[in-house]
Amino acid sequence: MKVGDIVIVADLGEMKVYRAEPRDLEAEAGLKPDHIKLDLIDARDYVKSHWKINDIVTDDAGRFKGGSQGQGSFTQGSVGERHGLEAKVEAEVIAQLAEDITEAVRKNAPKKWYLALPENIYKRVFDKVGTEVRASLAKGVEKDLVKQDKNKLPEFFKALQ
Repeated sequence: MKVGDIVIVADLGEMKVYRAEPRDLEAEAGLKPDHIKLDLIDARDYVKSHWKINDIVTDDAGRFKGGSQGQGSFTQGSVGERHGLEAKVEAEVIAQLAEDITEAVRKNAPKKWYLALPENIYKRVFDKVGTEVRASLAKGVEKDLVKQDKNKLPEFFKALQ
């Protein structure tokens, strides 16, 4: 990792974008371009991924009795149904995350960039990232590093190369 590269760490709840900046004068002069520190340049929260389905839909199964129970016959009342909302909300967050990653890389135009996403969403997000942006990816990691200390991220990516 060198000065000017960016690191993006994300999960379904948040995304952080760091830029590698010179840590000392030698790095700033270009003599030791790998002496870097990461500065946070963008952070996004994806609140929608934290929603609970019962906050969105309130017709739980059995909530409404329905039918003509009082007249001596019984008919099926509300049985509720699976709405597939969890999958839909997750798909929307993944699409937004891919769009934000593409925008961050285009805006900062690094020579190389690094990406860390949890294993369960990595492929789905990366497949939606713009093709010209994918080409400049230096290293992608299927691991959730959002809560990782930013000072340890360069060493983590360096160990994987």
